[in-house]
Amino acid sequence: MHYPSIIKNNLFSAAVCALLVAAPAKATIYDEAVSGDLSNDKGAPTALTLTPGSNSVIGTVNGFAPGTDPQDWVSFTIPTGFVMTSYINSKYDSTDPQGFTGFQFGSSFSGDEFVAISYAGYAHFGFAATNPDGNPVPATTVGLNLLPLMADPSFAPGTTGFTPPLAAGTYTFLIQQGNPVTTGYQFDMTLRSVPETGSSLCLLGMGGLAILVLRRRLGYLDRRIR
Repeated sequence: MHYPSIIKNNLFSAAVCALLVAAPAKATIYDEAVSGDLSNDKGAPTALTLTPGSNSVIGTVNGFAPGTDPQDWVSFTIPTGFVMTSYINSKYDSTDPQGFTGFQFGSSFSGDEFVAISYAGYAHFGFAATNPDGNPVPATTVGLNLLPLMADPSFAPGTTGFTPPLAAGTYTFLIQQGNPVTTGYQFDMTLRSVPETGSSLCLLGMGGLAILVLRRRLGYLDRRIR
């Protein structure tokens, strides 16, 4: 059966649209090996704005004295119309089994970072992390989305709490290694639109195209029957 050019064009557009929906963008928004050390000052964290798709931050910390870089402070801004759905500990390289990460609402961190109430959520991360969730067996967090765990009061007790995903706004995160060992890490933050405009329009367009093709096929069959 012959399809006119308008349908062929729509088929091509639908295919491109489906690829865009299926393959979100990935970007490294900060790498200490390239851009230098992240801020060590909770009152003036390194400010980064997240973009749609996956956003990676790569760095190292090496503990309190005799270490010289125990803490990395970074603020993530989520633009209006988007939410952050994941905070994935994608890499961990250290002789210490775990590090610590947590966050607070706002563009800087106020209060004592060594008490739970200062955080909206927190977690230990690493290849054998121990968290206060009642699990006596240390577990790896590599490849794990920490955001829903950080929101769980049984996993992160004593916090002010939050409900994932994180809405538009600015949040200050701490990445810490307390022991004097070099610890490399990578965290990936995933951002999606609310609603997912591109996905919705693509699905709507593909649905409309399917109806158009079906109508043409039915019309073709009807002409043959007659």
